[in-house]
Amino acid sequence: MFAMFHALLDVEVKTLIAVLFWGNLVSVALILSYRLFIPDLRNRFLFSCASMAKLAQAAAYFCLFFRGVLPDIVSVNMGNSLLFTGFYLEALSLLIIIQALDRRSHGLLFGVLGVSLLLFNGIELVYPDASIRVVSASAGVFLIMASPSIRLLSARPVSPLKITVGIFYLLFTVLLIPRAFYALFHDITVLSNALAQSLAFISLILLLMFGLSAFLLLIKENSDEIISALATTDYLTGLPNRRNFSEQATRLFAQGKQAHSALSVLFLDIDCFKEINDRYGHAFGDAILLKVARLVRSRRSLTSSDFPCRYGGDEFIVLLHDVLPGESAQITGRIMDEVAKTRFAEYPDFAFTVSIGVHEGHPEGDDTLENYLRKADLALYAAKNGGRNQVVEYRDDME
Repeated sequence: MFAMFHALLDVEVKTLIAVLFWGNLVSVALILSYRLFIPDLRNRFLFSCASMAKLAQAAAYFCLFFRGVLPDIVSVNMGNSLLFTGFYLEALSLLIIIQALDRRSHGLLFGVLGVSLLLFNGIELVYPDASIRVVSASAGVFLIMASPSIRLLSARPVSPLKITVGIFYLLFTVLLIPRAFYALFHDITVLSNALAQSLAFISLILLLMFGLSAFLLLIKENSDEIISALATTDYLTGLPNRRNFSEQATRLFAQGKQAHSALSVLFLDIDCFKEINDRYGHAFGDAILLKVARLVRSRRSLTSSDFPCRYGGDEFIVLLHDVLPGESAQITGRIMDEVAKTRFAEYPDFAFTVSIGVHEGHPEGDDTLENYLRKADLALYAAKNGGRNQVVEYRDDME
């Protein structure tokens, strides 16, 4: 059995390099074709980065394939520099897809690329030994690809696809290490036929095949997440919309009812919002909506289990889950205080107010979420009729 497995791995290295060259060229064509048929401007840099990564790797394998035919400055220095650059661009693409490319991660990745290029070309200049080339080339690719592989495992939001891609990228990258250790104790070149060499290049072929599929699947997952967000999020404030609130709040209400925990509904409305829009313009009205949205989802006002939404127009609803006695009053008090202190640079003397209706209780029996919303709405109506800029709790005599 071992002999059969060995025979499967014992493939001529030059043949494997040729497969990598043609495979990367085909990958460029597929990525550009995908970009052509799905014109998404937000992914323009991503697709450019991914196609350039495969193009650089194809050029690198071309140089490596013709080692001994092309001058060393081309086949050795340029070939390995292109290989490092290609994998750097591939790592960059992965970080972009999982939205983990910030200044720090980019700086770290660029630093690893710079060190890899300097070390390889510096060692080649001072001590041009074929085995040392193999060690530094394998180590460079491993270090460049290790960062995005690990980030995939911890990417947020977590998904089985990201975890799977991270595991496989890490696995295929780790398979480069035996080649580096083998080269420390044996005189080999990039074209030497050895089991460790074959294993490394087979892992690169598998990484090429898997990486292309993973790239397209991750883009599709991103697109699905965007579509889902558009369907469940208010376009202006970023808060959950009414449809999302209905689904999530129904679930939370049922949980609260089963656990006999206290629930509270806050129904908030901006006072005289139509007059504000008419006088100051809709752009300024949007700024007020954004400010109120930030207040109702602020962790200073709410806890992680509370659920706010923009219910429509200038109305906001917050479902407080498992509230303690007096907690609703504290939260509404903080919201009212923050609104009172809010000022806008374009109109320094402008101030606005809100009215809030509250209904709190322990849902049981025939209680429904719709009934809680209705009672909070009645309390809001009383707050409006009572002069606005106040918080009113529901009472039975409001029916």
